[in-house]
Amino acid sequence: MPAIALLGILYSGIFPVNRVSAESGDPYIGYVFWFSLVSSIVLLFVGFLSRQLPTFSFAHIRAYAILGIVGVALPVPLLTFIAPKVPVGILTLELALVPLLTYLISWFLRIERFRLTGALALLLGLTGIIIVLAPGVSLPNTEMVVWAAVALIAPLCFACANAFAAYFRPPESAALAMAAGMSILSTLMLAPVIIITGQAYIYPGPAFMGNMAVLAAAAITAICTASWFVIVRRVGPVYFSQFNYFIVLGGFGWGTLLYQEHYSWLVWLAVGLTFTGLAIFSHGAAKAAKALELSNSSTERAE
Repeated sequence: MPAIALLGILYSGIFPVNRVSAESGDPYIGYVFWFSLVSSIVLLFVGFLSRQLPTFSFAHIRAYAILGIVGVALPVPLLTFIAPKVPVGILTLELALVPLLTYLISWFLRIERFRLTGALALLLGLTGIIIVLAPGVSLPNTEMVVWAAVALIAPLCFACANAFAAYFRPPESAALAMAAGMSILSTLMLAPVIIITGQAYIYPGPAFMGNMAVLAAAAITAICTASWFVIVRRVGPVYFSQFNYFIVLGGFGWGTLLYQEHYSWLVWLAVGLTFTGLAIFSHGAAKAAKALELSNSSTERAE
């Protein structure tokens, strides 16, 4: 759990970094392309030193492409574009849905079994988000509500990435190799997009803070992506996705420290409902994991 906590707090830093990039005037897709490229280079270099370079078989390329789309190429430009339009704390609160959506998707993929605690947790989490998105309740204007609603695409994508990392990952693949392959494929997919949309630019750009944002985002992405593949393999996608607890806590902390964001009691009610759902979910997931472990042990003894 300490590793997951540290990873969640570290990843929450991407939200103020995205906002710095947007406020510096960097094209949002171009910014994601550059930090994804830098991250790819770093991961390849570390993978070369540790002899964990990516493999380019069909199964591996499929995994890299799928995870690159749902883990980077689609949600990260979206969150970067929305960053200046919605408070940091609200954006990170939406990511609290990731564990619950991960469970739902894993259930559809038959990675997880149906649990009543999972269904109840999902209901509480959605209730919290609905409170946040209700017009005039916690966000000051309708435009902000619309952008916060659009931002919900991101947690759905991240949940897909968590589940797909377990489902599509070739069993023999190393964590660094998977992280580098995913980063390379997401960068290659973004390359034609920045040209078609006119968002291509030469790095380093004219804005110093924008350039620093690219490097900071690349470092966060490289560390978190490599750690993600290590931890998901060890503890499973549902347990790992609990690191979104700490993304939310980190996001509210960054919003308060850097942007003096203040939230109404309804937002804190939404946080309470969402975290209650996550607590119920975590308890149910732990019990299910323990039951499965006992069942496997009994099977091994019988054999």
